[in-house]
Amino acid sequence: MANHETHNDRETEIKLTNELILAYDPAKAEETLNLITATRQFLERHFNGDADNKSHEKVKPLSYTQLRNILLEVKKHEQNLGRIIPKLAYMEAKLDDNNQKKLVKFIRELLETAIRQKKDKIFIEYMDMLVAFHKYYSSSKKQ
Repeated sequence: MANHETHNDRETEIKLTNELILAYDPAKAEETLNLITATRQFLERHFNGDADNKSHEKVKPLSYTQLRNILLEVKKHEQNLGRIIPKLAYMEAKLDDNNQKKLVKFIRELLETAIRQKKDKIFIEYMDMLVAFHKYYSSSKKQ
């Protein structure tokens, strides 16, 4: 994990990785907090752009509706999550914005890894968390 302080709130940055998510044990409060922190930081970059990105182009995050539709597909195909991988790949290819593509690619790669590691339930639980925090950030950006 990469550890360095962020500029705005001086908390330790926790890199959101497939390994961090799929090793998650919901019975351990500290792991839950680490995953929440990493997800929040990941979405802050999704909504505000990467600090490395010197471009002055407006960041266009994936919409709440688009992310919610992914979650609905996950719930619909809970017994065979592999069925939504082609849909995610298609969605990723269709998107024009690199920021949006990056989030869909992250979800697709996480799903592929979760299936290989037989951690479907953790993936589903994480998707619920991701959608909830995305809603929070998309609502707070409007204010």
